[in-house]
Amino acid sequence: MKIEIEDIVFGSLALISLLIWYFMLLFSNSPLISIIFLWISMILISVLYIFVYRKKKRDKKLLRIRFLASGIPIYPTMIYYIYKIIFNEGIPKDQKFLPLFVLLPALFLNGIILYFYEIRKKD
Repeated sequence: MKIEIEDIVFGSLALISLLIWYFMLLFSNSPLISIIFLWISMILISVLYIFVYRKKKRDKKLLRIRFLASGIPIYPTMIYYIYKIIFNEGIPKDQKFLPLFVLLPALFLNGIILYFYEIRKKD
């Protein structure tokens, strides 16, 4: 399995949504709106990715592994982040950019999984 154009496109879309989240966080007074934007954009990217995988008849096992590797760090962190914003009336300044430090490694993990899956298929 080689890295396809949709892998690059959806990875780029995730990075763009992360960049928009970052600027919304910097220029907005409400971190809740920015994190809701990020969460919705990531869900939409994931749903579109599933449709592309089905249409191109790619190996869904790879998709499941990638979502598992991303979902383990991302979703608990997002839930914690939103909980802190809503119920604790804000987040500490040292945790303001927490999603950035969770999503970038998750995207990196996705790239590593694709790379090793491609190497394994060649052997």
